[in-house]
Amino acid sequence: MRIRIRNEWVALLPERALFWPTHSLLVVADCHLGKAETFQQQGLWLPSQSGPQDLKRLAALVFKVDAQHVLFLGDLVHSSSGVTTAVVMEFSQWLSEFSGSVQVVLGNHDAGLARRWPQEWAKAERCEQVRIEPFLFRHQPVDGPLEADTFYWVGHVHPMIQLAQGPDRVRLPGFVINDWQGVLPAFSSVSGGYDVSLRPDERRFGIAGDRIYEL
Repeated sequence: MRIRIRNEWVALLPERALFWPTHSLLVVADCHLGKAETFQQQGLWLPSQSGPQDLKRLAALVFKVDAQHVLFLGDLVHSSSGVTTAVVMEFSQWLSEFSGSVQVVLGNHDAGLARRWPQEWAKAERCEQVRIEPFLFRHQPVDGPLEADTFYWVGHVHPMIQLAQGPDRVRLPGFVINDWQGVLPAFSSVSGGYDVSLRPDERRFGIAGDRIYEL
C-alpha cells in the first residue's frame, strides 16, 4: 500500500517492511536474530530455523522491490548471548549475497553486541540514527515531534492491532502512523507484539496474509 508522507511516496509492505522508492531504500525493524538461541540457553524451546527463514524472507523481499539499500531499524539481534557462530554465519551469508549498502541503527537489544561487532558483519554500517530528509530513522519512538520539519520512522514497539466483532477477536501486526511518526511492525517471525489503541490523530494499517488494510 502506497501512502504519501511529507510529499514523499512510501510503500507499506505486507512483509512487515517499508520501501521508499525515491532512494530504493528498504527498511525493516526488530529482526531479533538469535532469539531462538537465547531462549534455548534458558531451557525454553523456540525453532532454530526462525532466523534463517526470516533472512530468506528478507532476501526475497529485497529482490521483489529491487532495493539497493537496506536499513535495519534497531534490534537486529535479540541478545549478544544468542549470537552464536551459526547466527553470525547466517547473517554474514545474507550480507555477502546482497550487493547494496546496509546500515544498522542500534537498538536496545543490540547494546551488548555493539561493543564486539562480528568481523564478518563489517559490511553493515552501525549508527545511532539515519537522516534522509524529510525523514529521520531511529529505533525508539518519540513522544512528540522533536523537530517540526522532520518525520520519524521508528520500531521497538512491535505494534499489534486488535479487531473485535462480538465474541471474535483477531490480532494483526501493523503500522501505526500519525502526523509526525510512523511505527513499523517487527520483522521477526517469533517476536510478539503489543496492542495499540486507536487515537484520533493516528492511522493504523493491519497486515493479514499478503494484504494490508487501513483500519
